[in-house]
Amino acid sequence: MRLIKYFPEEFKNGLYLIPTDKDNISEENKILIGDSVIIKVFSTPNVKKTLSKILYIIKDKYYLFKDINKAVWLKNFLNYVNKKIYFDNYYRAKKAWFRLIKDLFKDLEKDFNRFMGKFINILKVLNPILVFGLHDIRKWNYKKGFINFIKYLRKHNISIVLRYPLEAHGLIKSLFPEAILNVDVAIRYFAKIHGYYISKKVARYLLEITNGNLEMVYIILKHSKREIRNLRELKIPWLKILPYIVDSKYRKLVEVIIEVRSFKIEDIINKVDYSLSTIYRYLNDLVDLGILSKVRYKRYVRFRLKIKKEKILELIKNYSFENWFSIFLMECFPIDVSKFR
Repeated sequence: MRLIKYFPEEFKNGLYLIPTDKDNISEENKILIGDSVIIKVFSTPNVKKTLSKILYIIKDKYYLFKDINKAVWLKNFLNYVNKKIYFDNYYRAKKAWFRLIKDLFKDLEKDFNRFMGKFINILKVLNPILVFGLHDIRKWNYKKGFINFIKYLRKHNISIVLRYPLEAHGLIKSLFPEAILNVDVAIRYFAKIHGYYISKKVARYLLEITNGNLEMVYIILKHSKREIRNLRELKIPWLKILPYIVDSKYRKLVEVIIEVRSFKIEDIINKVDYSLSTIYRYLNDLVDLGILSKVRYKRYVRFRLKIKKEKILELIKNYSFENWFSIFLMECFPIDVSKFR
């Protein structure tokens, strides 16, 4: 929810996905009122129950419905309510609103099509972001009603966010292929909670060059300004990133290599806790990766750090970072950055 709360404008006019930890899917239904109205409901296969939860949330929020230009059948009613509010007659305004909600509950039970027409009009006036919390949808026996419900809301340009367990991401994405996984917003949120402001373009570039690895994102941020509005202001310490994009078994050795740059085996043997045979094997592996150059002299071999930006980008592209979803998990589990270099 924090992603949406901090960047509501990024979740408008579309269908967005937020995979998260299953323990973070709360069954609490609530409304957040700020720059945008956010309605969070816990959803089940029973669409009518979901709709009744939304109605219950907005049942006493009559003062939020001010955009009369978007009203159709509600126009005269909202004119009356807002007029009563203007003249401080809140009791009459609230009484009229409760009567409307009562009629909507009746329509929900007796005439679903009539209800949906009125309901969509109410949502268009309020223009909220609807956040549906879902438990594992893979275990639902009947999904079609919920799927059609979401597609019907999108047909009428209602902003929707689906929050669900990571395990269900594959199914959700197959059911809603048009949905947007707003990864760059998650990176902007990660930057924000650590004191950095970055633009959307910068967030997208960080995602591209890090594959969502938060260690690398934080390393880059801490070497840049607090406010990064464009790519020219982004300072990327390529060598400091290098230890995080090779296999973890090489990390300590790569850190030593970055420190000495050019060396013989004797120069580093006391700086790493490896056997001589392991050092030779690791160095040869790093030569094969294109990180080191190897020059043979008569009596010894000399290694030199040989790395370019293009090579690091290639290594990042091939880097197996499967848990990039952690950029969404951080909204419920704080990331300890003290271990990041």
